[in-house]
Amino acid sequence: MPRKATKEAERPAAAAQEEPAPLPAAPAAMTQAEVEELPKAIVRRLVKDKLAHVAGGGEGAEVIVNKDAMAAFAESARIFIHYLSATANDMCKESKRQTINADDVLKALDEMEFSEFLEPLRTSLQEFRNKNADRKSEASKKQKEKRRKLNEESLPQKENDPADDAEENDD
Repeated sequence: MPRKATKEAERPAAAAQEEPAPLPAAPAAMTQAEVEELPKAIVRRLVKDKLAHVAGGGEGAEVIVNKDAMAAFAESARIFIHYLSATANDMCKESKRQTINADDVLKALDEMEFSEFLEPLRTSLQEFRNKNADRKSEASKKQKEKRRKLNEESLPQKENDPADDAEENDD
């Protein structure tokens, strides 16, 4: 029984070798939405902690949140972050800068009419800066101490070097 000729079979062999084979689709290809998702565990922890606190049970209270509701919280937070970052970027461009700083974010919150977040955010930002300043100063102290010890260790070795003693004996 004769085979039907296909378009690929009719092409010359040289032409078939020149064309690269189509690449298979990546099995784990992530969509843009999946890339931009916030970490589910962090969103869950934040939502449950805040709801437990608001419910009056404290941090130990158990709050059950539906899976769809959790997805809605995560998506809402993602959209808010995008909107806030776009507004802060506009503030940055108005100042003819390319780097968004904390003041841009604070101004953006005020412009978006979320001024009730300004004071808690300023307090949190100041605590963060103080914490990092303490870490930097501690790291700097440790680095200076380490250098001092290395300098102290290297100086006595040079003074008591056996090669120096041999040269003194030859004189």
